[in-house]
Amino acid sequence: MQILNTKMQNSHIVSSFELPGEGLDVTGMGFAQNDTEHPDRVLDFWVLGLLMRGIMDLQIGEERAILNAGTYYLLPPYIRHFGRKGDSTFDVLFFHFATDTSCRATQPTRLPIFGYIPPELPYLNLYRFIKRAVDFALLSPEQVNLQVAAILTQLSVMQRYETDEHEGSKRLAYRIMDYIREHIERESSSEQLTEELGYSYGHLDRVFRQHFGTSIHQKLLQLRIDTAAELLLMGRPIKAVATQVGFHDYHYFLKVFKKIRGVSPGTLQRSAGALQDTRGST
Repeated sequence: MQILNTKMQNSHIVSSFELPGEGLDVTGMGFAQNDTEHPDRVLDFWVLGLLMRGIMDLQIGEERAILNAGTYYLLPPYIRHFGRKGDSTFDVLFFHFATDTSCRATQPTRLPIFGYIPPELPYLNLYRFIKRAVDFALLSPEQVNLQVAAILTQLSVMQRYETDEHEGSKRLAYRIMDYIREHIERESSSEQLTEELGYSYGHLDRVFRQHFGTSIHQKLLQLRIDTAAELLLMGRPIKAVATQVGFHDYHYFLKVFKKIRGVSPGTLQRSAGALQDTRGST
């Protein structure tokens, strides 16, 4: 297991770890409510804590952080950690797990000791689902391991996103991507994009190409066709789908769809229908 370093916003050096994607063994989980202080201890396994409510003052080895709701902490084995009693209580969701140090993952998960929780993901509800499924013997230990490994991966992606957000050009590339994703159905013009983001279209396109390897226009077409394919597979009429994803020229939609997907919209729908008929007859 490799120990790395990464810089947080305040330039304080915070340890990071690479965790193998395989060889994870979850040994416990729980939800502690109305705690006032984290215990002083040294463990022989990892702990992932997700702070759901309140504020926690936590020391992990040489690293100290005052954590707010919406953040996580990672307690490495054989390193002393302890909390300082605060004025308020906190609720924390936690998972205990061990890792197989002999496992050499091709894509290890890199995770700092402290970081942010993806706001879109309701981890407390997910924990309750996992716990109930375990109590009902509906999830095997191996399946629980996969669930926790997925959470670690999600947290890792969130830290990469937060780090990238503090790099000027990548932050701008993300803003462009968010804009075209949010306006996928609109016939967005270069003037609208430059007015929204405050840069020339040429500059925006160069930044976007640098980070995503394609032009803004090509990415927008790709997103529209991907959305169109999903709607077509749901049985929506082809012309209605074309309009819904921002193509007001029906024949242009057919041309772009076939170029990107390799088949026409009608062929895609017919092949999906044939597959459903085959499944229904077995």
